[in-house]
Amino acid sequence: MVTLLDTDRLPTPERRPAQVAALLEATMTSRVRFTGGRGPTRARLEAWDLGGLPVLRAELTGEPVLGRSVRQVRDDVPPTVSFAVQEQTGARQDHLGSQRAVPADGLAVTEVSTVYEYRWAGPGACRALQVPVSRLGLPVDVVRRAVPVAHHSPLYGLVRTHLAQVTRDAELLAAEPLARSVASATVDLARALLASAAGSGRALADVAAATMLTQVRSYVQQHLADPGLDAEQVAGALAVSVRQLYRLCAAAGVSLEQWIIEQRLEGARAELADPGSRDRSIAGVARRWGFTDPSYFSRRFRQAFGVAPREWRLGGPPPPAVVLLPADGVRIRPAALTRID
Repeated sequence: MVTLLDTDRLPTPERRPAQVAALLEATMTSRVRFTGGRGPTRARLEAWDLGGLPVLRAELTGEPVLGRSVRQVRDDVPPTVSFAVQEQTGARQDHLGSQRAVPADGLAVTEVSTVYEYRWAGPGACRALQVPVSRLGLPVDVVRRAVPVAHHSPLYGLVRTHLAQVTRDAELLAAEPLARSVASATVDLARALLASAAGSGRALADVAAATMLTQVRSYVQQHLADPGLDAEQVAGALAVSVRQLYRLCAAAGVSLEQWIIEQRLEGARAELADPGSRDRSIAGVARRWGFTDPSYFSRRFRQAFGVAPREWRLGGPPPPAVVLLPADGVRIRPAALTRID
């Protein structure tokens, strides 16, 4: 956690409304002002990085107004959707032609590069997770059509509950090794909510495909040690045909068989580097990661990492070569092979 602002730590002369608003704006996408002629009795802004997604908690008392005017949207701010859970007291949202009362524990969805206003009175706070529209994989016009009516989607309750927990436990989740997986799941849910609210046939189809691909990856990760893991097993577990599975993977640029092998090799590589595995033979480690043929394992390991398994275990240098991870088309070093989102 990073505390970006805490007025309790400021000298009293520096707690005037304009000064506090300027300090808040220095780290937020929103413009900030305090109405009613009084400044905040307390302002605290905290931030976390959850697998590449920023999470903010703004605790502001008084009469804060967060937003952007018509003039301010000319600023160079990329389209970004804020999913904010309101704490303690209700709020009022005016955004994209829609006005809405947001209850305590309610979810407010805002595209923060557009004109909007979000306000509350008295002691209150909101926790917000922000997702760039580019990461949602939806057209900007679809997102902006969906945002004002997102609370009408049948997925609203599910997404609100998920975001309430994720933003509340951001500090714990950010420290988890699987924080990036949590972020990916959150993006999937956000995408599904907006596509559902927009009612776009193409967007819904894209979301369904992305969700299915996430399920494929999750199932594969959980069954890498199964020597029989193949397309037929994955398709059967997800209740789709093998042809549908291959078509889905091809559309995403993924070779399922090669990706399974790459993930197994990465798991074996990590285990061989672990001092706690020194009592296991290399063949035993290979079997634990689904390789029944030690010779095949050694050959594929050398192809992927440039060294033999035994050399790697003895501390040989990492190879300088790069590999192509088909899940996202990014060329990266083998040491980072686990990145699939």
